[in-house]
Amino acid sequence: MLYHKPYFREKTYLNNIRLSAKGIIDNENFDSVIIGTSMTENTSAKEADEKLGNKWINLSVWGSYLNERAIILNYLFQKKDIHQIIYTIDAFTLNDPSLKMFNHPPIDSFDFLYNNNIYNDFKVYLNKKFILCALRFSKKEECVGDVNLDKLLNWEQESKELFGGFHNWMKYKDKKEKEKLKNMILNAQNFLPQTNIDIEKNKQYIKTYLLGIIRAHPKTQFYLIIPTYSRLLYRVLYLDEEYYNKDSILFSKYQAVLKWLILETQNYPNVKIFGFDDLDYADNISNYKDPAHYNSIMNSMQLDAIKEQTHILTPQNMDNYFKTMEEKIKNYDLSPFIQYIKDNK
Repeated sequence: MLYHKPYFREKTYLNNIRLSAKGIIDNENFDSVIIGTSMTENTSAKEADEKLGNKWINLSVWGSYLNERAIILNYLFQKKDIHQIIYTIDAFTLNDPSLKMFNHPPIDSFDFLYNNNIYNDFKVYLNKKFILCALRFSKKEECVGDVNLDKLLNWEQESKELFGGFHNWMKYKDKKEKEKLKNMILNAQNFLPQTNIDIEKNKQYIKTYLLGIIRAHPKTQFYLIIPTYSRLLYRVLYLDEEYYNKDSILFSKYQAVLKWLILETQNYPNVKIFGFDDLDYADNISNYKDPAHYNSIMNSMQLDAIKEQTHILTPQNMDNYFKTMEEKIKNYDLSPFIQYIKDNK
């Protein structure tokens, strides 16, 4: 829908939001947006309508850094009067985006869609996937998208066999993932938070691609969500050499950045930061399909907290919050996982 809605078929949406957000913004009627990562892809816009009022849409972009979401947000504010935004502040997104942790498409593969030149938008179709789709007149979902916008990004149903416990991870994950996870658990050591963390680069990055947008739109209410990763993730994260062998954000750096952000946003009356890591939810691995990704129960809890104005982090309560979180991570018992791995060699 870069130029118009479909003429001879029903309206559909591609689940690649990097490409499809422009058409959705141009053609849909909404005034509030969920624009997180995979951590909010399961958040229901209809549920947000019911709990928070206004007309919501979910434009979450998997694995997206702040600078990627800024491209879409800047275009969004040109086109719409936006009342509320739910936005995740994931650990990796607060880091230097040059430290690629995922197989991201390059920025220049989609940023041209969000400038003021409509004539170069056609470039998005000039690749193998869309050329083959056109030649075959294909109506498959990967070519024309899905008709259900509210379910467009939801991955929970596709991953339902992975929820329910560690044994499901070992049963359904591919061999490479299983071996990697086993190795990380068996080699995990004591949880040792660090001090004297340098976050100056992180501050400048966040000021440029998040706080600058918030400051420019004081009438829009921003709800910043700290994703509730499992305790297991924090215990084994530093062993993941593929993603974390550079200047990555582990618990200590993430905590330092978040504390700074909580203090910094006191100057922004249109911002609230929500955290759930002091709850027992993250202790239960059954809630997760992998060490990071939780089920939609947490997404609903986040909407409830925004509605009831609970779980808000402030300079007054953040030290106790992070102390509780740290203690829960430190005391998290890995022995059931280790025993399971040894019993199922």
